[in-house]
Amino acid sequence: MPHKGKQSSLGRALMNQRFSGKRQTSGNDASSQHMREYAQIADKAVVNLKSVTELSALDDFLETAELAGTEFTAERMNVEYVQADSLGVISTEEGELIKSAQELYKDSIRIPRRPKWNESMSGQELDSLERESFLLWRRSLADIQDKDHVTLTPYEKNLDFWRQLWRVVERSDLIVQIVDARNPLLYRCEDLEKYVSSLEGEKKNMILINKADLLSVKQRQMWVEYFDERDIPVAFWSATLEAENAAVEPSVPRKFSEADYKSNNSVLLSKFELIDFFKGLLPESDKEARTIGMVGYPNVGKSSTINTILDAKKVAVSATPGRTKHFQTFFLEKDLVLCDCPGLVFPSFVTNKAEMVLSGILPVDEMRDHVPPINLICQKIPRKILEVTYGINIPKPMDGENESRNPTSLELLDSYGYMRGFMTSRGLPDNPRCARVILKDYLKGKLLYCYCPPGCDQELFSSWNDSLVQKVLTDSQADIDATNEEVTAVLKRAERVNTHENRPRNEVDHSFFSSRHVRALTKGSLAGETLVADKTGGKSYKKHNNKNKKEKMRRMRGTLYS
Repeated sequence: MPHKGKQSSLGRALMNQRFSGKRQTSGNDASSQHMREYAQIADKAVVNLKSVTELSALDDFLETAELAGTEFTAERMNVEYVQADSLGVISTEEGELIKSAQELYKDSIRIPRRPKWNESMSGQELDSLERESFLLWRRSLADIQDKDHVTLTPYEKNLDFWRQLWRVVERSDLIVQIVDARNPLLYRCEDLEKYVSSLEGEKKNMILINKADLLSVKQRQMWVEYFDERDIPVAFWSATLEAENAAVEPSVPRKFSEADYKSNNSVLLSKFELIDFFKGLLPESDKEARTIGMVGYPNVGKSSTINTILDAKKVAVSATPGRTKHFQTFFLEKDLVLCDCPGLVFPSFVTNKAEMVLSGILPVDEMRDHVPPINLICQKIPRKILEVTYGINIPKPMDGENESRNPTSLELLDSYGYMRGFMTSRGLPDNPRCARVILKDYLKGKLLYCYCPPGCDQELFSSWNDSLVQKVLTDSQADIDATNEEVTAVLKRAERVNTHENRPRNEVDHSFFSSRHVRALTKGSLAGETLVADKTGGKSYKKHNNKNKKEKMRRMRGTLYS
C-alpha cells in the first residue's frame, strides 16, 4: 500500500488518462490544433527522409496497400515454407540458369520515371500521379522477382528519394555515374542512361570508375575496351589515393587535348585532370552555369569524390543509404556546378544474398547468416592469400578429399578465431564476430577480388593483380625472415648455455652450493627442519604467536586494579 498522502503510479496514470483531454483544451484551442497539425507534418517529414531498401514480407505488403489506398483482410493458415540457402556458393549449372534468366529479363529492369505534368496541375494531383506511377513500377519488379533463377538487389522503396533523382537529372547537363572498380557493372544502371537521353535538352552520360587504384593497368585496359565498344565515356579515379597524394604534394593542373576526350584512357586521373575531363564532355549551353550531376550507390565513394574535388569536407561520408537527405549543389567554378544526389540503390541482378553482402549493398552488421558470404570469400580468395593475410594455418583437406578444394567457412573462421582470441564463453571461436571482421576487410580491399568484363577469362583477369598479391606475399616473407632471425637467436643462446654447462667444474663452488648441511633461519624454525604440529593441527610457531586472548585480558585487568 502506498504511504498516506502519496498517490501510487497506477493512480497517477488513471488520473492523467481521465483529465488529459481537459488539460489539452484548457488553453487556446486554435493554437493547440495548430501544434498537433505541425507535429503530424514533422513526423511525416522524418519518415519520408528515411531510406528504405529492404522490407519484410509483411511490411512490403502493408506499404504497397497504403500506396494503392486499398483495404485488405487477413487469412490464416495460408503459409508457404521456403528452404533457406545456407551455402552461398552456386554450382556451374545453377550459374548458367541465372545468366540466362538475367539476359531474358534485362530490359525489364527499369527505374521509376517521373510522370508527365503541366503547370495547371495542383500539388495533390501531381503527388497522386507520382504515387500511382511508382506503385506500377514496384509491381512490375515484384513480378520479375517471382520468376525462377532471378534475384534482385533490395532497391530503394522510398518515393521521396526517387524524386530527388528526378530533380538532379532534370537540372544537370552531364550525369556522372560513380561505380566501384571491383564490380563496375553491378553498380552501373543502364536504364538511367536511357532515361537521361530521353529527356528534353542535350544531356550526356559518363561512368566514373572509383577505387581504380585496386586495378592493374591491364585490368583497366580491359574495361576501356569494353566501354569503347559500347561508346560510353569512362574515366578512372581514386578519391582516397588523390586525397593522400594531395596531402603530401598538390597535383599540378594538366590540360587534355581534344583527342583525349574522344577515346577512353586507362590512366588514373588526378583531380584537375578529372575536372578537365568533365568540361570536355559538357554540351554547349547558353546557361550561366552548367551542372554536373553525381549519382551512385552508397559506399562507392560519391561523397568522397565530391569532397576531394572541392578540397573540403562539404558532404557527409557514410556507407548507409539515406545519409544525404536532399540533393546539394556546390560551385566548383564560377560557371560550373556540382550537384550531389542522395545515394540510391538501383534495382539490379545478383546471384544471391551473399553477393549483396560482399558488394556492400546489405550492411555487414545487420546480416543474420554469416556462413554464405564467408563461403563465397573462400571460393574467390585463394587459400594461400587468406593464410598470408591473417597469419593463420587453415586445416588441409582430409584424406580422400580433393586436395585443391577451397576451405570452408568453418575452417577459416575457426582458424581466425583461435589466432585472434575471439572466443565465446564456452571456449569456442566466436565465428559471427570473426565473420564481421573478415567481411569488412573484404569491403575495404584488404582481401581483393575484381570482376572481369563479360566474355573475358576471370582466372586470367585475377592473375593481373599479381603486383598486389606479390606485395602481400613479400610482406609475409619479411615476417617469416624475421621469425627465422628470432629462431636463429634462440639457437645461439641455447648454444652458449650448452657451452657454459660443458665447461670444467669448479670443485670448491660445487661442494659449497651442493652441501645439504647449510641452514638458513626462517620464521619460527630452521629451513629444512620439519615443524612439529600441536594438538589442534596447527604449527608450533602458530601456537606461540596465538596465545589465549582471555588470559591476556585477565592479566591486564589484574595489573590495572592492583
